[in-house]
Amino acid sequence: MNILYKQISVLFITTLLLISCTEKIDIAVPNGGARLVIDASIGWVKGTTGKNQIIKLSTSTAYFDANPNTPATGAKVKVIKENDGTEFVFLDQGNGSYIATNFIPELNQTYVLEIVYNSKTYSATETLIPVVDITKVEQTISMEANEENVKVTIYFNDPANEANYYLGEFVPSFNPSLNLQPLEDRFTNGNQNFMEFEDKDLITGSTLVISLYGVSKQYYNFINLLLRQSDSGGGSPFQTTPVQLKGNCKNLADPNEEVLGYFRLGQVVRTTYTIN
Repeated sequence: MNILYKQISVLFITTLLLISCTEKIDIAVPNGGARLVIDASIGWVKGTTGKNQIIKLSTSTAYFDANPNTPATGAKVKVIKENDGTEFVFLDQGNGSYIATNFIPELNQTYVLEIVYNSKTYSATETLIPVVDITKVEQTISMEANEENVKVTIYFNDPANEANYYLGEFVPSFNPSLNLQPLEDRFTNGNQNFMEFEDKDLITGSTLVISLYGVSKQYYNFINLLLRQSDSGGGSPFQTTPVQLKGNCKNLADPNEEVLGYFRLGQVVRTTYTIN
C-alpha cells in the first residue's frame, strides 16, 4: 500500500510540473500606491554663475506599468542655504519641473531642500561638493569579441590627503540616455584618476558630452548601490527598480513614508568630445 501511494504521489506531482511548464502564471506584485519621486540634482558648472537650477517632481507608477511616472505639480519647492538662511524659491512650471533663476552656489556649504506637496512637508540636507578639472581626454581602440570599439578616457588629478568622491556622466550623441560612473579615491588618493566610456556605435563625427561631478560620500554610496542593483548605467537614476533604495529625502511628519530620489549638490566640469 505504501509503495502504491508513493507511485501515485510521484505521478500527481509530475503532472503538476508538466502543467506548470505550459500554462501562463500571473504573479501579483504588491502595489503600495504612488510614491513621490524627487530628482533634485543641483550642478554648478565651473565658470558659470550657477544661478539657473531645476528640480523635477513626479509620482511613481506600478513596477510593471508601461506608463512613465506622472509629473507632480502644485508643490511649493525651495532650497535654503544653511549658513545665512538665504532662501531660493523654485517656481512651478506646470509640468513637474520647478525652476530657480537666482540660486547662489557656495562650495562646502550645507543646503536644505524643502518641498510641500499634498499638504505633506519633505526635506533633505546636503553639502555642495567641489570638483577638480579634467586634465586630458584620450581616444583609443579596444577589442571585444573580435570587434573594434572606440574607447574615450578622461583623466583628472585627485587632491592629496582628503577623501574625494566623483560621478562621471557620459552622453553620446546617438543615445540621450545617461551612462553614470561613480568613483572614490580610496586607493588612488593624491594620484591621477581616470574614467572610461566605450561603445561600438561611437564612430567618426559622433560627439560625447562628458561631465565630472564632485559628490558626497553618502550620494556615492547611494548611486553605486543603485547602479549595481539595476545592472545598468543608462537612463534616469530614479527609474523603478525591484528593491527601492532609501535616499536622503524624508516626510518630516512620517519618516517611514517611502520617498524616491535624492537631493544632491556638486560642482561640475563639462566638455564635449568629438570622435575622430
